[in-house]
Amino acid sequence: MKSRFLRFLKKYWFCFLVSAIIVGGIPFSAHFSDLYEHGGDNVSFDFHDDYLILIMPLFSLIYGCLSYAILKKAWLQQLILFVIAFIYWFGFDMKKLEWSGTYICSVEPIIFSLIGTGITAFICWIIREMKENYK
Repeated sequence: MKSRFLRFLKKYWFCFLVSAIIVGGIPFSAHFSDLYEHGGDNVSFDFHDDYLILIMPLFSLIYGCLSYAILKKAWLQQLILFVIAFIYWFGFDMKKLEWSGTYICSVEPIIFSLIGTGITAFICWIIREMKENYK
């Protein structure tokens, strides 16, 4: 039993690491999103909203592409990302505990990751078909 678990961790370490980085960026972006000084002016820059709207979907898209390219599977990587995102939104963000918000915010990176996985799977399928047809 222990060796199966260790083999699982050894095989999917990339997914755990990148999922933790994607979800771990949420509190860091909230902490460092206040006010920046540019020249002599104070500029208000809300990095937290930009992270949730632009950067996290982009990272999730790249995660989907890389995870499918490395592991050639589609669903277990998404489940790992969902579990880590759900643990963050449900466990660490208790002050904003809303069931609908928890599920929506947990599914957002999964949707973009599945898009990246689908794009990569389609490209791999086209390459495989071209190799078979031109032999």
